[in-house]
Amino acid sequence: MNLADVMDELGTALEAIEGLRVHPYYADRIAPPSAVVGWPDPLDYDATMGRGADRVTLPVYVLVGKVDARSARDRLAVYLDGSDSKSVKAALDNGTYTACDSVTVTSATVESISVAGVEYLGGVFQVDIFGSGE
Repeated sequence: MNLADVMDELGTALEAIEGLRVHPYYADRIAPPSAVVGWPDPLDYDATMGRGADRVTLPVYVLVGKVDARSARDRLAVYLDGSDSKSVKAALDNGTYTACDSVTVTSATVESISVAGVEYLGGVFQVDIFGSGE
């Protein structure tokens, strides 16, 4: 499973959300609303015997605006929805993937996230990915 290819495909799946700027890599500057695909934590090799599969958990950050703005809260809520047209979970779970075998958003947290010294209100989505170990 090529991690860069998986990150690119997650980015492509997120592009289905209208108005969301997508970075399938850590960006040094963003303009909200933006999604950033992060590095794995952890990357588990040999999830099945004989190099059959690897498992990785990737964070996807969705940043919407100033931490203390009520409007940011309202914008983030639609991305956290499990099935809305702007749902990050729905976009990622229903994406088309060739670089891995399965993609599932397992959880999300709301956090203050700093990018280039600016604090944003954001959702951190944990994405569980399985793919071939060979």
